[in-house]
Amino acid sequence: MFADEKGPWSTERLTKVLTRETSKRLGFRMTVQEYRHIAIAIDREFIRGISAEADEGEEGEDEDDVHDLMAAHSTKLANARYARMGGLSKGLTPESINMYRTVSDKWQKWYKLESRRNTSTRVRATKTEPDFNEATVAERMTQALQTMYGGNAKFKTEEQRSAVLSTAMGINQLFVILPTGQGKSLTFMLPAMQSHAQTTIVITSLVALAEDMLQRCRAMGIDNIIYGRGQLRSVRIVVIVTETAISGSCIQFIRDLHLAKSLDRIVFDECHKLLHDQIFRPKLAMIKDICIEVQLVYLTATFPLTMLEQYKEAMCLYEPRFIRLVDHKLHTRYDVAVLNSEEFDQLADERIQNTLALCEGTEKVLVFC
Repeated sequence: MFADEKGPWSTERLTKVLTRETSKRLGFRMTVQEYRHIAIAIDREFIRGISAEADEGEEGEDEDDVHDLMAAHSTKLANARYARMGGLSKGLTPESINMYRTVSDKWQKWYKLESRRNTSTRVRATKTEPDFNEATVAERMTQALQTMYGGNAKFKTEEQRSAVLSTAMGINQLFVILPTGQGKSLTFMLPAMQSHAQTTIVITSLVALAEDMLQRCRAMGIDNIIYGRGQLRSVRIVVIVTETAISGSCIQFIRDLHLAKSLDRIVFDECHKLLHDQIFRPKLAMIKDICIEVQLVYLTATFPLTMLEQYKEAMCLYEPRFIRLVDHKLHTRYDVAVLNSEEFDQLADERIQNTLALCEGTEKVLVFC
């Protein structure tokens, strides 16, 4: 029981804390209702023992199991409603698979064949840990940059270099805020070119951006695909459009990569749109459901600090690292004026003409109304 000076927590408050913490630490959003099922399933699998699952609590039993009583319900209710055990043989569930596996093992033994391989000898996937030696990482990233653009290539700014190195070194919850044209994409492209690199997933908000990313990666010689087009295969970069990324099959694909230790990072391109576009694309709020224990990188050219707290809450973030290049256009003058609505056209035309009279050569005037 959780309580404070006001008494025990309400279900609403408990749910809010549970969903926030599970999203942040487990990679999926668990409600109190879901926890009830999960807790009973854990109890059956690990506490009371799986051997008793199929026999206990069948209809007609008079006695309630003490494990169920401790969870404040009868055994009959537990079997009927929570982490259901009834009709195991009628459908594939984790419990029924375990039962079928036991029967299969017996047949294999009778045939004098080897059953499932012993877990102690099973070959498990391994993943190269990020290199935390900054000098070594800097050398590798510079070599990758020169492979991409030529032997004299250099990073445009110190912020761009820092973004690439931070990504390659596995800095988590990394925000990279660079103006348009300052090379944000190199943040994940250069690390993906390394010989030991696994898969990088890039989630982008628009189909057009996904197409552009596909062509740019191919031009740089980086093997990549757009998720949902053709057969899935092992590549360095998988580009996914946001609406596709929140589908159940895609989330499972991402989690499978993670469990196979084949996922280096998830990159959210134009990440500000995940929050801004929720007004007319409400499903974008589900994007946080795919967040798992892997490096998360957020790229944008537009991210005012005023939206930080709202963004952290919406995406279940904590203590993000920021790399920001302040964008000053040295040869640009800004001017804002409020004009009388009745004479708007005339007044606007006069201001435009007066401004144009001051321009020389190739100078331009951009007007936003």
